[in-house]
Amino acid sequence: MNELLFFVTVVLCFSTTLLFYKLFGKTGLLIWIAIATITANIQTVKLVNLFGIESALGNVLYASSFLTTDILNEKYGKKAALKALYIGFASMIAMTLFMSLALIYTPSASDFANESLNLIFSLNIRITIASVLGYGFSQLCDTYLFQYLKGKKVYLWIRNNVSTMISQIIDTLVFVLVSYVGLVDINTLIAMMISMYVFKFVIAILDTPFMYLSRKIKPMEE
Repeated sequence: MNELLFFVTVVLCFSTTLLFYKLFGKTGLLIWIAIATITANIQTVKLVNLFGIESALGNVLYASSFLTTDILNEKYGKKAALKALYIGFASMIAMTLFMSLALIYTPSASDFANESLNLIFSLNIRITIASVLGYGFSQLCDTYLFQYLKGKKVYLWIRNNVSTMISQIIDTLVFVLVSYVGLVDINTLIAMMISMYVFKFVIAILDTPFMYLSRKIKPMEE
């Protein structure tokens, strides 16, 4: 069942990215970046088994942020892609700040949600820093590498996949090392990196048709 849901999520997520682009143009893609980064960071607290591998949710939504920046880079240039990076970065920090503040409030006697909110949003400083750093470095790599390959007239499917796959290596390395060095042994670190990257690699390949579809879309807002 999880495997079927995985492919449904991939299609739905990437299709929604294109729908936001169709309806709202460049602004829609910038809005989607904020939605994807915030929602992916909430989903990541849930662990599931996919194809015999334990994985955190959120990988698909997070991957859609790379599809989004690649579309912006392809159709509007590096400046637009960097703006998306800054919006995603700021969205992650803002969510962390305001949810951490919300948890400080003393709940009323009739409250029923505080315990669940604490479970989901309790701040783990290392993981938060790892997420922010991984996102920032990997998106910068994706943006500049995609733009470089575009300047070299490399085929779209190559620059889309190469830029995303290499940037996802950086994201995985930064996130795992910052989050878990000193807490688990080296073999566990390597296993975590491999399992995380396998899903990111597959998702990067699956977003290629949607990248080509984006070239055919004429936004309603433009």
